[in-house]
Amino acid sequence: MQWLELHNVEYGECIVLGGSHHDILMVDCGSINQKIREGDLDFSAYVDPTLMERYSGCSGREFLLTHYHRDHLCGLYQMLSKRGGYFDRILLPVSPADARGQHLLLDFALFVYAFLPRQSDYAQVNLSALRIFSRIAKSAGADRVYPIAGGSSFLFDGVTYEVLWPDREGYPFSELFASAVEQLNVCLASPFLPEAARRFLELKARYGKAYGACCQSSPLRAEGIAQLDALLEQIDALIPELHLLPTAPDVVQILTDPGTTAAYSDELNTASVIFHNRRTSEASLDDILMTGDAAPESFDAIADRLYHDYYIVKAPHHGTASHWSHWLSEIAASHILISNGEYQKGGKIASEYVDLPAVKHCTNCAACSWYASSGCSCNRVACCYDLPMGAGLTIKCPRCRDRKGTAPCGIYVVSHGGERACLCDDLPVQPGL
Repeated sequence: MQWLELHNVEYGECIVLGGSHHDILMVDCGSINQKIREGDLDFSAYVDPTLMERYSGCSGREFLLTHYHRDHLCGLYQMLSKRGGYFDRILLPVSPADARGQHLLLDFALFVYAFLPRQSDYAQVNLSALRIFSRIAKSAGADRVYPIAGGSSFLFDGVTYEVLWPDREGYPFSELFASAVEQLNVCLASPFLPEAARRFLELKARYGKAYGACCQSSPLRAEGIAQLDALLEQIDALIPELHLLPTAPDVVQILTDPGTTAAYSDELNTASVIFHNRRTSEASLDDILMTGDAAPESFDAIADRLYHDYYIVKAPHHGTASHWSHWLSEIAASHILISNGEYQKGGKIASEYVDLPAVKHCTNCAACSWYASSGCSCNRVACCYDLPMGAGLTIKCPRCRDRKGTAPCGIYVVSHGGERACLCDDLPVQPGL
């Protein structure tokens, strides 16, 4: 990795790693916001043409998705609808299975698919998890789609990256979420219900097995995807009968219960892909930890596989306090990436990040309590070890001072208005410092 660009997409994420041969790896692309305040630009207009044109001349383009939430995914769909072959390789997360081999996130998604209207954002998230292989294969080709999970590895710019989380099997789903899925199954388990109930449970089980088999191929095979599509079509045909089941209202009540919807969303976040580079010798500038929207439990599960230090660490879940893990304070990092923005339900950036010695690279100040109280970037009192003259305050960085040229760290925050260094306040730096 020669450089990294962190795009301001408001409450969302789009991070691009740049290689030495003018190739890129884009990690996530999406936003919960329809409009980006900086530049007063629609997110869709930022993706196309701004984002697509920015990397159109690259020698190779790859994409990695950490999980299926809109604020990490919707931009990928837009890019592929415009140009199906835009990415040479697309790495997609495998939905994990529990100790019994049950893909509970898919089970839940199939219940939503069959029993709830598909217009809501909630239903669309579930639909993405079920249809993404088919949708992306139709746009880009199945031979460009690679499933990834804990234990997977991939190569970019001569560096091997290892997927640390989530494990493909034996995944520790939360008791709350597992219980909700069990309740849904119980609603249809009575032998006195019409045949449609038994048939749905059978198709759901077959879908889980077909999904597991499909994900064994890397890249995906068109036949495996076609089998998944065929099973969904059979479930589609059952839907009118399923809605007439006497227990259908109970299923809907469970699916729409606020506690259940929150548990499902949390489970998707917890199962976010976490990956880092494989060290071949000692620490280097290639050391990076990418975390998606991973939860504290995710870090607890992989703590013994994390390095003691990284050059770059991406703050999980937009840096919010709800996803702060004590492991983040025990890892030494030179730079921390925080992608956040204007979103009432998003939550504030964890105050613990300000106390870390790392230089923070933030896309937005809207959710930052430090900025709200001080009116300036916390990096103005931070020390950077990448400066040409040696370690010193970040305000001595030539990129911060002159607002042009190359950033010594190789990290840029990018928006419609251009690139900036690590000072999020955009206030002038005294010349001659």
